[in-house]
Amino acid sequence: MKKRTRMLAMFLCFLALCSCLEGCKASIDQKQKTDGTDGAADNSEEDFAGTDEWSWPLPEKKELSIWIEWNNDYAEDPNELFSMEVHEENTNVHINWTALGSSEVKEKFGLMLASGEYPDIIRHGDNWYSGGVIAMEQDGVTVDLTDLIPTYMPNYQTLRTSDPDVERATKGDDGRLLAVYSLASDNGVLKGEHIWHGLVLRKDWLEELEMESPVTIEDWHKVLVAFKEHYGCEAPLMIGQNGTDASSAFTSAYGVLSALFLDGDTVKFGPVEEGYRQWIELFRDWYAEGLIDPNFTANGAGYMAPAEYIATGRAGAGVTIYSVTADTYKNNGYTDEEGFWLAAVPLPVLNEGDTPMTSFRTSEIVKESLTVTSNCKDVELALRYLDYHFTKESMLLNSYGIENDSYFVDTEGNYQISDKIKDQVAKGEYPTVNAAVGMYNLFYSAFGLYNWGASNVTNYDSATSASRDVWNVARFDRALPAGITLTPEENTSIGTIYTDINTLVQENTIQYITGQKSLDDWDLYVETIHSYGLDKVLAVYQSAYDRYLAR
Repeated sequence: MKKRTRMLAMFLCFLALCSCLEGCKASIDQKQKTDGTDGAADNSEEDFAGTDEWSWPLPEKKELSIWIEWNNDYAEDPNELFSMEVHEENTNVHINWTALGSSEVKEKFGLMLASGEYPDIIRHGDNWYSGGVIAMEQDGVTVDLTDLIPTYMPNYQTLRTSDPDVERATKGDDGRLLAVYSLASDNGVLKGEHIWHGLVLRKDWLEELEMESPVTIEDWHKVLVAFKEHYGCEAPLMIGQNGTDASSAFTSAYGVLSALFLDGDTVKFGPVEEGYRQWIELFRDWYAEGLIDPNFTANGAGYMAPAEYIATGRAGAGVTIYSVTADTYKNNGYTDEEGFWLAAVPLPVLNEGDTPMTSFRTSEIVKESLTVTSNCKDVELALRYLDYHFTKESMLLNSYGIENDSYFVDTEGNYQISDKIKDQVAKGEYPTVNAAVGMYNLFYSAFGLYNWGASNVTNYDSATSASRDVWNVARFDRALPAGITLTPEENTSIGTIYTDINTLVQENTIQYITGQKSLDDWDLYVETIHSYGLDKVLAVYQSAYDRYLAR
């Protein structure tokens, strides 16, 4: 059980630190250029050193303090990571970390603000601070970095200005630079991360039934009926507690997302659109047929279908993340069924040939914020240190660990996991390669130049890469770019309104799906949502989106 608990904790860590997908205030779409470059800037061969006189390591030991959300079963804080020892040797800067688990970080963040005793640097503070980085600077918690980043962060400045969309997402509507943002790369090449969340189903069942992988809504209905009839599973399809999952799977087939979305350049709210009503009608029928988990309101399945369902034959399909495969469930004792196998499938569409659509915006380049607080006594040192994390040297330490220890470079220039790491996993010292390498790196903390390409190596189960390739065909151009920012005044004006609207949507969606309410009152439902102030919410987000485009 201890082994299983550790493994689940690692997955939950991954979700908590990446879940910011939709709520993250500083993300950007991966560019979809016709030249096939995906907007990537080829900067993998060198670091962009500035012309000023600054070199590492410093002649005298310096210290900085950093606040960070932290979930690692094997290291109490980042200073216990082997790579951080190398970072300190390379810079001669010691970091005093305030490392807090996801269950306590929000509360402790509030207490820290109340005390006025801020660390030098806060990672992703805008996730908990109402009004985001704008309000943090206005309230005197953090400092304006507009004139400082170009001077003290040559690596970061070169990277952020190498692509117009990245530059847009790393500054505010007024052009100011209020935070440093981690940037996503594929082994150093700026590039949005592949979609790592989506639908899976029992591939072994599908093959036994001699059925093709479902593509359309009609295909899915046939597969779910077959799963129920032939295998007697109680929850043929696992869905999120509100009827939708993090990808807006199934709702997206009807041209809408389950929250705010874009129709061209117009901001709309999915749950009042006709497509949402059509989706509810579908799930209402499926629920009545017993094709949907009858306890979906209690079972968490927004990011991962519960293992005790998907791995034991109680469910035939659900959602998961790319690093959780059939082997994961087998290795952690959830099933000993030899033929048990899962396959990733694209999000469903109405008509074959349509392009799947998702609200799971993970293909961003710009990620979590790093802000320098007003308590920092040496802002230049803080920025110089952050800039070091945008070098290739630091990127390798933060993703693969230490060369010739946790990884090596083969004769073809590819990164490979060392035999030492594989032996540790084989001996049971760590449940997975990912966990073992996690003792070396800040990978899931997306600190500095984040290297998602390393996950292709640390998650060496071939099914993981295959799943991301399947899910990555989805378009996400209807999801609002998370890099848009509301002013503190806008946040205040609609905060409670939007919360109340979402509560009303959740309550009604569940009641419609389960048959507790009739769809005959749909127009009244829509009218009620508008009466709560939806038009004001739409106007605020439309203005924010227009400002984003004008940056």
